[in-house]
Amino acid sequence: MGEKKSSRRRQPRSTDGSSKPRGPVVGIDLGYGFTKIVREDGQRLMFPSVAAAVAPTIMMQLHQMQDSDEVLVDEIRYIVGERAIGHTERFSNLHNMWWTLPHYRALIAQAKKFIPDGACIVTGLPLDKYMAQQGMGHVAQTIKSGLRAQHVTVIPQGVGAYFSEPTLEHPRNKVALVDIGTWTTEFVAMTGQDLIGQASVGIRLGINDIFATVATELQAKLSHPVDPHEVERAHRGAEELRTQGRPIAHDYITDRVSQLAKESAGQVLAKMTDLWGPHAAAYEAVILCGGGAKLLYPFLKGFREGILVVSDAQFANARGYLNVGLRIYGPPPQIAHDDQVPVKQVLNPDEAMV
Repeated sequence: MGEKKSSRRRQPRSTDGSSKPRGPVVGIDLGYGFTKIVREDGQRLMFPSVAAAVAPTIMMQLHQMQDSDEVLVDEIRYIVGERAIGHTERFSNLHNMWWTLPHYRALIAQAKKFIPDGACIVTGLPLDKYMAQQGMGHVAQTIKSGLRAQHVTVIPQGVGAYFSEPTLEHPRNKVALVDIGTWTTEFVAMTGQDLIGQASVGIRLGINDIFATVATELQAKLSHPVDPHEVERAHRGAEELRTQGRPIAHDYITDRVSQLAKESAGQVLAKMTDLWGPHAAAYEAVILCGGGAKLLYPFLKGFREGILVVSDAQFANARGYLNVGLRIYGPPPQIAHDDQVPVKQVLNPDEAMV
């Protein structure tokens, strides 16, 4: 009679080799436009990546109460998210080194309210930042400290979106993804679990260029400041832009945004052709993702037949980060098995994890 196998479920081991069970796995996409968080229990959160400093007042000294969208970083109070849009002390995050600054840590502090201590985090960086080891290490350490995380793994942005859709992964098929974000657009080519480096690149082009142009034009007409986030919200019908007590015609905003989106899409199409050839003929699929995917899709769909917008496009990277985390850190305790798919070199877990 053969040896009877134990049916006792095992706790997944920590990735540092200790017997301490791993914490909950969380995917977090700290985007230039929005911060997206997806937890393994299915909960998710998104808020604008906008932070504004609040000057100290006497009342704050008497009673240091914070609202739910406020955090303290280096003893400075910040408003984070919707209420910071249009604030006079709003910080710009649209530059190459924003992840070294206090308002980046303010976003992390706000995200911390949704993420428990000891979590195992996967996040991403634009390709050029990911390739710079110092930048990647700085981001990983900043997030680990701010979230009080057990581990942090950093992978290339856009690769996350690829792993958000298990059906895309095939050892012989090549897949091309265009991750259209607020400030950058990532062109990512994958085969199986491998990044095709020579066919992947990130460029400084994003949909903020569109909304910022409209904001500047409106500001000249209305004689008061207009935030690009306000234009973005007005475009999708989340709020009205108003002047002198009256709303600005929604058709004007949508028409102007569409005109500028067509121009941006022309630049994206040129880069797709340059990297992958006309119609990306050698690729099994061409996928659009990111917050700008739906906006630019009408002008990109002619690149080839069957070009698709990934489902839940704005959360695609965060969902993919979560899936990568479940591979690296192990499945939840109730479904721990020995036959987990190994993560190959594209993820660089040993190099990117702290």
